[in-house]
Amino acid sequence: MEMDTSAPDKRRDMMDEQQFLTKLDRIKDIPTLPTIVFELNKLLRDPDTSIKTVCDTIEKDQAITLKILKLVNSAFYGFQSKISDLRNAVALLGYNAVRNAIVSLSVINSFPKRVTLMDFDISVFWKHSLAVAVTSKNIAQLSKKESPDNCFVGGLLHDTGKVILAQYFPELFEAVWSTLQEEQISFYESERKTLPIDHTKVGAHLASKWQLPQGLVDAIRWHHDFQPEIKSANLVRNIYLANFIVNAYDLDPDLRLDLSAMHSDVVKFMMNMMEDVGDWYTGLTNEIEAAYALFLESDL
Repeated sequence: MEMDTSAPDKRRDMMDEQQFLTKLDRIKDIPTLPTIVFELNKLLRDPDTSIKTVCDTIEKDQAITLKILKLVNSAFYGFQSKISDLRNAVALLGYNAVRNAIVSLSVINSFPKRVTLMDFDISVFWKHSLAVAVTSKNIAQLSKKESPDNCFVGGLLHDTGKVILAQYFPELFEAVWSTLQEEQISFYESERKTLPIDHTKVGAHLASKWQLPQGLVDAIRWHHDFQPEIKSANLVRNIYLANFIVNAYDLDPDLRLDLSAMHSDVVKFMMNMMEDVGDWYTGLTNEIEAAYALFLESDL
């Protein structure tokens, strides 16, 4: 029998992937989403759900209601007149966008504001996530092949598995970080050498427990490994491309993308949309900064 030479060479033999997920499921203080998210998920499966029913559900949580109104009146959305009524906010944004906004706000507020571990900086983490969220939303608007709101929340959540590893499995996280620094490789490559699981699987598992739509679960799971044959391929491709662009240009604004490192289908998709990716991404700077200010620096 031939050995599987593709298996990571530094895996911790303390547990396999299933044992890891079982241990994860037993942790009692893992972040959860508000009850109204689960209620909205059920409502949104019914195309006949009324705006009144959606608003009545959201208004059960006054804190969330106020945050939605503050969000819709922010510069991030850019509506010209003040919106003081939840019904108007839902009508303007749409059911799906409101659900995704609640998920985004809840996730950022649920995760720790500080994680002191190796050189991992939670504020840098959220800035990257928001940059990917804004970039993927703009890719969707440019391509017109996926919901911009789904792309935003998918981009925001794509790396949540990293925070779970850092917060609840610090020894494993430190092993990944040490390998990353020693071998000068990416976090994802280091995980695959070091752990029985990686952050994409951890994040997708958490998203499934949150009962998020399958497309968002897939976007989290496959944002490093595009799968063109899956049903949610358009959403996954946008997150994959946005993550690639943000990682490259935030590291070096003058960098030329290494197209050989990207899935060929994504390269074709990108080349059909953009003449100069670097200039296009630079043009998103103000929108990304507005997202930072709204989600990280305000009292939402």
